[in-house]
Amino acid sequence: MRGRDEENSMTILIVEDDADIRELIKIFLEADGFSVNLAGDGLDAFEELQAGPRPALILLDLMMPRMDGEQFMKQFRASRFADIPVIIMSGHSAAEKKAEELNAAFCLMKPVEVDELLKTVRQFALSGVKNDVA
Repeated sequence: MRGRDEENSMTILIVEDDADIRELIKIFLEADGFSVNLAGDGLDAFEELQAGPRPALILLDLMMPRMDGEQFMKQFRASRFADIPVIIMSGHSAAEKKAEELNAAFCLMKPVEVDELLKTVRQFALSGVKNDVA
């Protein structure tokens, strides 16, 4: 029975170069019942996608070294993972416009309130599972 529960726990991939922010979001999401994988940039995120369980949702920072969020999204949209919803998290003033250009599911402005983060993650992770199209 335990194995079945683990299969049903939804995985969220956090792609964020700031280790403190990554860990903090991970703590909140795990406390809310999600399974969490971490990546420090877009290259790490692709490695996670190839190796780990398929996430229900990706939380993506825009400003990162090696491969930033914009570069990640361009390659991601051409990959077999393109149907996974992506929520962009950024403190940059043009982030919402950029999220729209990159066809992201949503944009959360940093600093993100915990309640807003959890509500948004639940909304998009669960909608992906049910295959509902908004």
